[in-house]
Amino acid sequence: MMNMKSIFLTILTFFCIVSLIAQNTAKTDTIMNRELTLEKEYNPTTRDAVKLGQFPELREPQAPKSTVEFSNYAVPYTLQPTLLPLNPQEYLTNLNYSKYKGYLTGGISSLIDINGDLGYQILNSDKDRLNIFLSHRSSNCDISYFQNGFLKMENEKPKFKINDNWGGFNFMHDFNGVNFFADAKYTYSAFNYYGFSIFSPIDLVLPEDIPRYLPNNKFDKNTNQINQMLEAHLCLYSKKSDRLKYEIKAGYTNFQQKYGNTIDENGSKENRFLIDGDIHKLLNSSLGAGVSASFKSYSYTDEIFKSLNKNMTNYQTFSLNPYFYYEEEIINLLVGAKMDIEIGGGKKITLSPAIRFNYFPSNKFLLYIHAEGGRKDNSQYTLFYENRYIDPLIRVMDSRSSLDATAGLKYLPLSTFCINIFGGYKITKDEYFLFSYAGSKNHYNENTPMLAGNWITPIYDDANVIKAGTDFKYTYQNIFELSLKATYYHWTIFAKRYYADAFDHEAWNKPDFEINLNAAYRLPMIPLRFDLSYVGAYGRKGIGFFDPLKMNDIHDLTLKGSYSITPNFSAYLSLNNLLFSKYDFWWGYPAQGFNVVGGLSVLF
Repeated sequence: MMNMKSIFLTILTFFCIVSLIAQNTAKTDTIMNRELTLEKEYNPTTRDAVKLGQFPELREPQAPKSTVEFSNYAVPYTLQPTLLPLNPQEYLTNLNYSKYKGYLTGGISSLIDINGDLGYQILNSDKDRLNIFLSHRSSNCDISYFQNGFLKMENEKPKFKINDNWGGFNFMHDFNGVNFFADAKYTYSAFNYYGFSIFSPIDLVLPEDIPRYLPNNKFDKNTNQINQMLEAHLCLYSKKSDRLKYEIKAGYTNFQQKYGNTIDENGSKENRFLIDGDIHKLLNSSLGAGVSASFKSYSYTDEIFKSLNKNMTNYQTFSLNPYFYYEEEIINLLVGAKMDIEIGGGKKITLSPAIRFNYFPSNKFLLYIHAEGGRKDNSQYTLFYENRYIDPLIRVMDSRSSLDATAGLKYLPLSTFCINIFGGYKITKDEYFLFSYAGSKNHYNENTPMLAGNWITPIYDDANVIKAGTDFKYTYQNIFELSLKATYYHWTIFAKRYYADAFDHEAWNKPDFEINLNAAYRLPMIPLRFDLSYVGAYGRKGIGFFDPLKMNDIHDLTLKGSYSITPNFSAYLSLNNLLFSKYDFWWGYPAQGFNVVGGLSVLF
């Protein structure tokens, strides 16, 4: 297999050459249609250390939108709906940021969580944008398990430890009609596997004098796992409406773990190379055609398989999506088909539709139907952001969807009020459910303690899910904002044959019902703003030796007050987990309790 670094340097050279050509041949166009943000919408209350535990990922219907950011999948030309809901965050970012090029924020909580952010916009012109940023999140505090009884280890005083640091840059240049985009980010993350320790149930029923091969049930929760991650992206895309439009994107990610199951084992390493593109053109005033394609190459190794001169994961995927699209004043339609092929590995092929339909009977209504599908990239780099506590020597298998359909109706009775009612159905092969599993799963007759008493392990089943819900947004002048989204999920599991126990076939950790509420109020005459947010998730199932256990529902309420002392200097105070709710992010991995966060923010 070609060396990853050589491939990446080749792509970089290619982009530089094409960029020079574009600079010399493109027509003048000084308007940039993509804004690079300086993270000016940063909200410390939703990105503090406790939130890094990650709420379980929910597959929600997404409104159609156009983007030129690097995507994990080849995405064809996106139809532009003419009915756009209001932007409820607009007044929250109403400061005149053109006066300031940088930001600095810092905060500390009553649990000694520390947050910090620094960013600076080096370039900001019609032709060039260049931003740099650094961030830090850390926590080292005591937590309490909710599981009790004979399973609890004696004298265990768990600590929740996280130390996340990341920094990088993003850059854009306008070549008069052809834009070049590049970014890079490095992440250093140290954390402990603090989850509830689970004894092997055999330990509880066999007398000690009976010879047997059992796990040693020794755990090392004080040693931090260390993950280091690097990502870089390049993109060229055209903007001219009278020309052939295209996007070419390339990316590279590197993921490295320090430890495996114990500190004596080396962790896994993953390299991922990605390239995708799209090209499309109008054939007449309304009808157009295009094709998108994607290629990914994965190389994953760990110490065990390296000693056997084998790769646990070493394969490529290719995706092809031809399509036609039709655009009129009241109807937008895209019809195509997508094929995903796995080269090496399981050599699997996935076929799925690529259909998008938007209908605008009036300027107040939008009816939309989207039917798509494809392959979900479950690389270690990607899964880190969903659940960092996954068994370090497991690479989650990619899941494949033959249909992911969503239909909905958006209604704008007022310019300040929007309501969306939607429903969807998804069919997935090898859907993964993250299941808390005994850390004593191996290392028989050894005295070396493992880093976890509770690994998070993927359970694979074919699964269908029905989802239905509504969300609405409302704003009143520059004073009040309210948004609410509620979603219901119904899972149907088609159990894999090799599972012997019926209770293994559950939608582990997936809620039946979820609510997200956000409200903000700004005093008219005083530079004081209040933000209220609530996250609720109900009906999740967790591990049980004989039957599934109902996990505690998530009730996470946060109230934040911000006061602008000067136009570029403000202070905030945030009350987190106001309901004193006790819940797990993942079974055995509890969230922090009530805490207070205070901090300052400076624009310069």
